[in-house]
Amino acid sequence: MPERAVARLIALSEGLLATRIGLLDWLKVQHEISEPSLKLQDPIALDSDAFVKEVQRAHSKSNPFTAAALRGLREEYKRSVEPARLVSAEALRLEYTIHDLVNTTYGLTPEEVQMMWDTAPPRMPIPRPAS
Repeated sequence: MPERAVARLIALSEGLLATRIGLLDWLKVQHEISEPSLKLQDPIALDSDAFVKEVQRAHSKSNPFTAAALRGLREEYKRSVEPARLVSAEALRLEYTIHDLVNTTYGLTPEEVQMMWDTAPPRMPIPRPAS
């Protein structure tokens, strides 16, 4: 089980990276956004409206989007980002599964796990699970 979870997580992570790279390339070619904002560098974290706003923010002010271009952004979001958001949620579930397996393997008590989360640095790779 742990080996399959890790292998699946690696595959999902590779797919998510490919989606990010592909989307950033599309933004560069289609919308001349060669230096995306930090938010655009992680489009999977954005909902559709936030994605469009970030693209508009990064796009040339002298060449505003047409209605067709905005529709194209939303269509690309639906085609590329929405499926990636589902994959990202599966990856997070696997992260928690692996996290729990490691804690169990080391024989950590619930109190020790709680202490690890309480003293974790702010930039943990995964967010604290809901209690």
